[in-house]
Amino acid sequence: MSKSPIITIAGVPNTGKSTLFNRIIGKRRALIHSDPGMTRDIFSEKFNIDGREFALQDSGGFFPNKDIISTEINKRIFREVEKSDLIIYLFDGKREILGYEKELFLKIRKINKNVIPVINKVDNNNKFYLPDSYYSLKADFHYISAEHNTGVGDLVDFIGDFFKKSNITLKKESAPVLRISIMGKPNVGKSSIINYILNDEMAIVSPLPGTTRDSVNFEIKRNGKEFIIVDNAGIRKLKKVKESTESAAVIRAERDIVNSDIIIFVVDVSKKMDQNDLLIAKKIIRSAKPVVIACNKWDIVEEKNKIDKILGQVKRTLNSFYFSKFLVVSAKTGKGIFDIIDTASDINSFLNTKISVKKINNIFKSIISEKKFYTISGKNFNPKFVSIESYKPFFIKIRSNSEKLKAAHELFLKKKISQKIANPGFPIFFKIV
Repeated sequence: MSKSPIITIAGVPNTGKSTLFNRIIGKRRALIHSDPGMTRDIFSEKFNIDGREFALQDSGGFFPNKDIISTEINKRIFREVEKSDLIIYLFDGKREILGYEKELFLKIRKINKNVIPVINKVDNNNKFYLPDSYYSLKADFHYISAEHNTGVGDLVDFIGDFFKKSNITLKKESAPVLRISIMGKPNVGKSSIINYILNDEMAIVSPLPGTTRDSVNFEIKRNGKEFIIVDNAGIRKLKKVKESTESAAVIRAERDIVNSDIIIFVVDVSKKMDQNDLLIAKKIIRSAKPVVIACNKWDIVEEKNKIDKILGQVKRTLNSFYFSKFLVVSAKTGKGIFDIIDTASDINSFLNTKISVKKINNIFKSIISEKKFYTISGKNFNPKFVSIESYKPFFIKIRSNSEKLKAAHELFLKKKISQKIANPGFPIFFKIV
């Protein structure tokens, strides 16, 4: 498989990197906010120029201060710059160049010679005058307004020409890759789980709740299969969110539930589950997506000899996830971490195969012969014929003169079907006709 060239947008905070990112990929993907430092993570999206595929990365703004988060962001920016095929370095044309901004540009140009210096916020080319401090860089600037979409098309054309003249092999449109979304309330260890999988410091890990403010995509390969793992901002009740920026990230995380193929729901097994866990559980159930429950922080559980009891409590609390596998994991020790990815892969493989009509009918006959099922009006439930209408989501079409099942009987039947088909982790839905 040929390589998709990596293009990274770099610069100091509030120069319009996320606005340019969204403009190039043609949809709102990165969070846009007036507060400096809004983008804390590196994340990537694919886009095309003349049918050829590129990976565009939006980076966190470089900070000169040395707090824990800024230091991690800066380290990661330099790492991404080194491995990128092209850098778009963005300046704010409405002000003079900053001292540390100039130093950053020169350092990045030493690390990677393929840098396009771009002056943003040039709303009117005819009336724009470049501030004198920029001339010291002796660079050929491109002038754009990402907000007003002026000059962006010319910049994209320049990028296309750059790669046509280079020796990099461009990748054609790729097949869809399984998208696994890591969900959970703040501070349950989502980023730590991803760190262990990546075996790298790609996601910021900090004891500060709310560190990951936007969803971040990571491409991984395991056992010859490619996946996209999405690290999401921790969902919490909006009334408890104080920052408008974090509120936006919570909304984005909810959208990512819908856009995921499989969801990893992370809970802190060392603590009692609370209303935030249940709020997220409710949102995930409504999505009709396959789910794996990752019971994290097992390393700090004191009564490890009572694993069945502890898991039993979690399962009772999350009783709607009758179809899911509950995996005991520890992001610190690595226990069970790769079982998460393997289970997600198993779910996808299962849903890409076909269950014969004969098999699903025999399963129904077997279950109905063991127990009587009743409808909401008390009538005997007697299906005539069943078939699988769709796999994603998994809908079983039941031909019957009966009406809808009683809720408890419907859940029991779904559990039994899950057991008999060895369901690795997806919900079952009935369509009675």
